[in-house]
Amino acid sequence: MIFTKQGHYQAFLDDNKSVKHLLIGSLTGLLFRETYDVQRELINNLNDERKSFFLQHIERSKMRLQNLKSGSMRLTSAEAIIPQPEEAQKWSESFTVLVASKYGSALYHAFLLREFGNENLEFWRAVEEYKHLKPQEMEVKASEIYNEFVADKAPKQVNLDAETRLTTLNNVQSKIIDQHTFDRGQRRAQHMMERDSYLRFLQSRLFLELAYPERF
Repeated sequence: MIFTKQGHYQAFLDDNKSVKHLLIGSLTGLLFRETYDVQRELINNLNDERKSFFLQHIERSKMRLQNLKSGSMRLTSAEAIIPQPEEAQKWSESFTVLVASKYGSALYHAFLLREFGNENLEFWRAVEEYKHLKPQEMEVKASEIYNEFVADKAPKQVNLDAETRLTTLNNVQSKIIDQHTFDRGQRRAQHMMERDSYLRFLQSRLFLELAYPERF
């Protein structure tokens, strides 16, 4: 049993970029479900640096939970270790519901990183952040987003059709840059996720263990 679990947890650690999110989200939450002995067995297989980091994080989380139970403090939503199954189940209602959850969005991002298909979500997020910038900040940010996700040979190029790519370029080069600059591209990226990776995420063990723990 421990070998199987170790392989499952180790998958979360294969991409260093996702570790920060997973500490707050999936990995710590999953480890908390295990007995103390199983937790130690799993963590002991990590390298020294990660082992120390996870042990400290888990101990701090246990202290927070103890304090919460005693009524001496409250956890903010950002500090919550793991959502209730009922909350996770709501993520299957729509892509929008999933990405509206900080925990759900982070877990979905981790799933995409494992599949090397994270560019659509990262583009979608970047556009959401862009929409809330002050007008004087939009021009620089629009160029950054275009160069990272839309331009030919962009490092995280999103699979947009030629017409959408051209429309986006014209918008970025326009003298009038506003919150609608990337609307067409963002809709396209969201549509691709809704048809493909979002559905696969809902079938993944990563999601199912959280939403339906009684099955595992």
